[in-house]
Amino acid sequence: MDKDSIGKLLRSPALRGHGSEPVLRETHISWVILAGEYAYKIKKPVNFGFLDFSTLEQRRFFCEQELALNKRFAPELYLAVVPITASADGPVLAGSRQGNAGGELLDYAVQMRRFDEAQLLSNIAARGELDRALVRELGRELAHQQAAAQACHPVPGSDEPGSPAALRAAMVQNFAQARAYPLQAAQRQLLEAVEHWSLQAHERLLPLLAQRAASGRVLDGHGDAHLGNIALVDGRVRLFDCIEFNPAMRIMDSMAEIAFLCMDLQARSHEPESHCLLGDYLEYRGDYEGLPLLDLYRGYFAMVRAKVALLREPASAADLTASEAYRDFCRYLQLAHSCCQRPAPFLAITHGVSGTGKSTIADKLVGASGALRLRSDVERKRLFGLAPEQRSAPADEAELYSSAMSRRTFDRLATLAGQSVAAGYAVIVDATFLHRDSRQRFYQLAQQRQLPFAIIDCVAPPGEVQRRLQVREQLGNDASEAGVRVMLSQQANAEPLTARERRYQVQASSTTRAGELWRRLQAGLRRPDPAPG
Repeated sequence: MDKDSIGKLLRSPALRGHGSEPVLRETHISWVILAGEYAYKIKKPVNFGFLDFSTLEQRRFFCEQELALNKRFAPELYLAVVPITASADGPVLAGSRQGNAGGELLDYAVQMRRFDEAQLLSNIAARGELDRALVRELGRELAHQQAAAQACHPVPGSDEPGSPAALRAAMVQNFAQARAYPLQAAQRQLLEAVEHWSLQAHERLLPLLAQRAASGRVLDGHGDAHLGNIALVDGRVRLFDCIEFNPAMRIMDSMAEIAFLCMDLQARSHEPESHCLLGDYLEYRGDYEGLPLLDLYRGYFAMVRAKVALLREPASAADLTASEAYRDFCRYLQLAHSCCQRPAPFLAITHGVSGTGKSTIADKLVGASGALRLRSDVERKRLFGLAPEQRSAPADEAELYSSAMSRRTFDRLATLAGQSVAAGYAVIVDATFLHRDSRQRFYQLAQQRQLPFAIIDCVAPPGEVQRRLQVREQLGNDASEAGVRVMLSQQANAEPLTARERRYQVQASSTTRAGELWRRLQAGLRRPDPAPG
């Protein structure tokens, strides 16, 4: 098919009979026809090396790949591969009333169900409507898709897709292609700094990259999961338009996929949402071991976008540095550079009975500070084999909240906190911390790591606490299953903060704005006294 044939197809009665004029959208690799309740995606006969649609057989194969691969993410959107055939009136879609089953086969199209483009997450974000619930659903959907994805096992020491060597080669290529342009001195200096940090980080993280590749953390994923390829469909988050034309571009470490999406949010000036998305994803996926890789991958994907921006202009362009492409390059280069510099971490714990707003306060602080929230209710359920919002059976309640399970939960929280701060992340541990020994354990962790420490003392009026717990019990959609009875038991057995602990106390209410909570926490963070000996 060519542009002339596409024009004739647009004028066919079958496409014009949907009550509205068909609309043509065009990219450098495809034509998309929007007609009524359907969309038809037709691949252009092009060969860019990394992508080859040059023959009819190749286009048929990749249409079938697109259908099969995207059904993993959005089965209700991807319907069929339909032939386009010749007729006396021009090209037609086979299967339509005008279709000509015996006509010459011209091409193929992927038939999709249309959705409201206003529901693209990129458009929702642009309208300022990317709310907290939607970000959490996005994190859950990505974690769910990864749990179902096929694991890939690149041969150790090879440059197969998903291998450490393949990542390094792609990084080196990005920097080389950017250096081929006549950059201004400031950008050349930034580029050199990002390259130096990236290659050093890759070398330092090589054992972890290799270990994850060997253990099944490299997945056949989406490959292009940015907000423009994610939509709300029938009220549910759906990824679509994954990369079908080159497996090497969608086979990656699972941490790379979340890093790409976090980078995309940052590039759209949604920094708090980026922080919250990472935390939500980790709560559902539990892959805290991959945290050291996140900045490496964020920087890598920011550099991919920086390079692609430059490639929109020839290196010989006289007005390159005044172009929009160069401005985009500078923006993404700056974003890549920000990935090389992580703020100093801190460790904070919450304190308060159930219903005082601990999780809400911690969540607000995640968005404002970039810290990770480690939630005892989530990790307790993970140890018990339950998803965060999955309700336990009444018969399991005693075991789930037993002393033995509580010890296991705090052991896991301490391990995750240690891993996370070692990776450079600030941590807020969200638990009741009503007993001195549990508080002392995390104080000592901060002491050993020489980290600023705080106890976020969460307060709420008694009547409000009871109301919240009653509502939570009725809804049954929170990781915590603690009700009024549990809260009263907590109050009866709580051990008050000691005089030393009160030096680290920061009072907080869930009704306080995120920015003010963060200012209070910053003012209250203090380094513990040096450990004896």
